[in-house]
Amino acid sequence: VGLIESDVALQIPATERFAIFLSARHSYLALISKLLHINHTDMGYEFGDYGVGVVGDLGRVGRLSLNTHFNHDCITALVNTYNSSGHLKWWNGLGTVTLDSDISPRVSMKNMLYSSVYDNLLNISITERKYDVNAGVETYGAKSVTSVDFDAVDISAGVSYEYRKVNPQSIKDRSYSVDINDVIEHTSEAALFADARWRIHPHLTLDAGARLSLYRNDRWWCNAEPRIMLSIPVSSTLRFWASYNMMAQYHHLVPQSNMSFATDFYISSSESTPPQYSHNFSLGYNQSAFNDCFRWTMELYYRRMSNVIEYEASILDVLMGSTNHQAQLFVGNGESYGVESSIAYADRYFDVQLNYTLSKSLRQFDEINNGLPFRAHSDRRHNLSMLASWKPSERWTFSATFVYATGAPYTETKSVYIGANGILREYGPYNGGKLPDLHHLDLSATYWFKSKKFEYSGINISIYNIYARKNPIMLSWSVSVDKENVIHLQERKHTIYTILPSISWTFRF
Repeated sequence: VGLIESDVALQIPATERFAIFLSARHSYLALISKLLHINHTDMGYEFGDYGVGVVGDLGRVGRLSLNTHFNHDCITALVNTYNSSGHLKWWNGLGTVTLDSDISPRVSMKNMLYSSVYDNLLNISITERKYDVNAGVETYGAKSVTSVDFDAVDISAGVSYEYRKVNPQSIKDRSYSVDINDVIEHTSEAALFADARWRIHPHLTLDAGARLSLYRNDRWWCNAEPRIMLSIPVSSTLRFWASYNMMAQYHHLVPQSNMSFATDFYISSSESTPPQYSHNFSLGYNQSAFNDCFRWTMELYYRRMSNVIEYEASILDVLMGSTNHQAQLFVGNGESYGVESSIAYADRYFDVQLNYTLSKSLRQFDEINNGLPFRAHSDRRHNLSMLASWKPSERWTFSATFVYATGAPYTETKSVYIGANGILREYGPYNGGKLPDLHHLDLSATYWFKSKKFEYSGINISIYNIYARKNPIMLSWSVSVDKENVIHLQERKHTIYTILPSISWTFRF
């Protein structure tokens, strides 16, 4: 139970063979922030998630588990761009039924039925006109996997099928009850797959597999997707590995360049937007020392992609009628490469982790940026996180977290024109701008009580973003007219929260 959020998890033994699990979490960030006047921003954010699970032993038939999960997020922005404001909600729902069966001591089978739903809804007002922008994906699938354990080789093989219903981005003008974009896509995907893990030698292990996928939308596609990984455990504390895999992806995530939250949408592969393909290479090692107190890992990776998607328009352009989806969807190539590293130390009193990624992600399209490569929407040159905790006694735990990330790229607005047909914007180089770098320091202290009523119980005091860094997640441009009818354009940076103190009580019985 906390000042910012509260959560609960219950485990209920229904019978000797069945148990029920319930969980829920909900925040009240916007309400508390407003009451305490601790964040003077024009944005508010809240979230919640809930889950129900049932686990049962069916004897010789196997182990049955049923899991459902639902979460939702809500963000409100008073953007004041062309007299605009927005209210964005997005949510996910997931349900799975799994049966695990042991056919023999060496053979096991897993059968699964599942469904998931993702949906986001943006209510936006611009110059006294109101729009609903909706996007989502529904997935229904089945999967069966059989595993065989031999002395030196573990083999698994199976089959899967998925049906998807995709709503790329339907837009409704509520002022005139007009649908601007309203197209629903129906797709099917089936696959056969097999994997093998072969312990060739005490110092050599081979993992290999392949997937044969069949996809249908407005036409059929069939692709073979191989993978291989060679692992060399030099000793009990040192291991090297090298891997390659090829992947085909039939559903594209289309980024909205000027946004940093869930306004992105999905489209399905079709004749005009073929499947994406990627070739992925990695080379790495991990090592430990001093009885596993020290651990460090490093991995180099390179990924080459084809048929990636870019969308050279913002939501405002679509709403103002200056563009449409198909006219601004482009297909091109991309590459990503970098190095990921981590160092960790843990003993009885201290636990310290340092993670750092140096990476670069580029895209190249003949129709965008004069054919020159540009930064991908997901490009973050530097990504650093440091976590440290200290437990000087059984009663006290102190922790600190520091996060730093390079700002996301976006397409800058250079000028705005207001005419009889609405508002037009002139842009700079595609993804040529960059949001300010993100960083914040969080501190926490927990005091644990001794109690006969609870298995454990503690009071936690924490401060998020202790030096009140304003990390913008979105940029907008305010337009004003002075007494001489001169139009002024001003860039504005929008942040959700700066500093957030909190106190919470954690207990288990």
